[in-house]
Amino acid sequence: MYSRTRSAVCKGIEGRDVFVETDISRGLPGIGIVGLASTMVMESRERIKSAIMNSGYEFPKGRITVNLTPASLRKNSSCLDLPIAIGILASEGCIRTRVAEDWGIIGELALDGRVLGVDGALPMMLHMKEAGLKGIIVPEDNRSDAELAGGGIYTVTSLRECAELFCMGPGKAAVFAEKRGMLTDGALSLAEIAADAEAKVMHAGKDFGDIAGQENAKRAVVIAAAGRHGLLMIGSPGCGKSMIAGRMGSIMPLMNEREMLETAIIRSVSGHGDDSRRLLLARPFRTPHHTIGRAGLIGGGSYPVPGEITLAHNGVLFLDEICEFNKDTIESLRIPMEEKTITHFRKGEAYSFPCNFQVIMAANPCPCGYLGDRDRECTCTQADLDRYRRKLSGPIIDRIDMRISMEKVRYDDLSGKKSGMDSADMRRQVTAAMEFAAARGQKVFNSEIADSDIDKYCRLGEEENRFMKRAYNAFGMSPRAYSRTVKVARTIADLDGSMDIGQAHLAEALNYRIQE
Repeated sequence: MYSRTRSAVCKGIEGRDVFVETDISRGLPGIGIVGLASTMVMESRERIKSAIMNSGYEFPKGRITVNLTPASLRKNSSCLDLPIAIGILASEGCIRTRVAEDWGIIGELALDGRVLGVDGALPMMLHMKEAGLKGIIVPEDNRSDAELAGGGIYTVTSLRECAELFCMGPGKAAVFAEKRGMLTDGALSLAEIAADAEAKVMHAGKDFGDIAGQENAKRAVVIAAAGRHGLLMIGSPGCGKSMIAGRMGSIMPLMNEREMLETAIIRSVSGHGDDSRRLLLARPFRTPHHTIGRAGLIGGGSYPVPGEITLAHNGVLFLDEICEFNKDTIESLRIPMEEKTITHFRKGEAYSFPCNFQVIMAANPCPCGYLGDRDRECTCTQADLDRYRRKLSGPIIDRIDMRISMEKVRYDDLSGKKSGMDSADMRRQVTAAMEFAAARGQKVFNSEIADSDIDKYCRLGEEENRFMKRAYNAFGMSPRAYSRTVKVARTIADLDGSMDIGQAHLAEALNYRIQE
């Protein structure tokens, strides 16, 4: 007997339809799966057989053929276990086949019939909801993702529980599921989360007020956060580079609903969807170790998965001790930093992942860390210095909007009463600058202004044009360096509440751009 059920798989971070066709015919007992299935899907045969038998059903004696369509789509997910099992039960007559066709099903099966959570459940649920199905059945372990996707989604804990839903009419199934707590409520309000997020983010435990001195660095961080500019901090060990980077989240603007949903989808695909509701409150902050490989940073694999740059989407990618990273790994950031997306090609298919992140880098001035230090002598040779600095190539440096040199904190600053800026002060400045930019009619961060819109949003007067011309020729700037400098100046002007970019704004922007 023939049956057909509906499911989905992830391709990149997007859901794709999969139709599971099942047929039981005469022949030697066994399960054959066709349709460009991976090893993970092929191994499901033993899991499905044990799950059906341990759930109290008799396993069919005939030849079972499972066809996964479209055949051109590569399928690599354990989420097809449950729809295949339901298809077998429907072909055997245990479930009405007509009912099974109108539902979307995802879930992994354990040998005892339990339904386990799967990665990438959120994009699959969102895709199936767009298809207008009567209902979607997902594992109970993916309830947090189901709440984000919206109502009309049923969570199950076992194969038996799933089969019971199909044996009821649509109305009875809804009542049964609601009594058992299987039916999710309406979509979790991302707007309500955003309204409540500010207080929770501000009390995350890290505050710029804890950092003594380094007021110049705090000023640079405010500019970087307000315009989402890349920042490179150079200073001797212990001067506070990592502390400053770790507190970026306390002053960054909150995510809007679109950014929250994008971030939740990425976390779901990467296997971190279980705590997605909690992590919707703050922008991602990723700090990969310097030993990370190229694939770990930008993603990849036979079936590509997100790398650190994608996990940092809508947030911060902090690369501490950047000169200790492998040079090829650093160079792989060139295109993602410009294009804000990364595409991997595997066996003729393209897998695209978003990576609109703000990069923060920190480095020592030399291998020993004390070049230019007032109190300690540098022990590095010129060859050591050249080898160390070659890790950061010109093209990478040119893509960093701001660079600052940090000095050691003086004892008086460390022991005296703290009177510098704290996170609340800095956050107010960032918020005011962004509101000012929005009032000018700008809908993107200043660092994301397209080159074609520079004259619209970053127009310079005659005096400012002459000033930048002298700087361009004196410092040998590239066209990219010029446009990025003007964008930083635009952010500084926004912080001052100025519609026009003045020479003082350009001079400060150049100071962050031109470093020894």
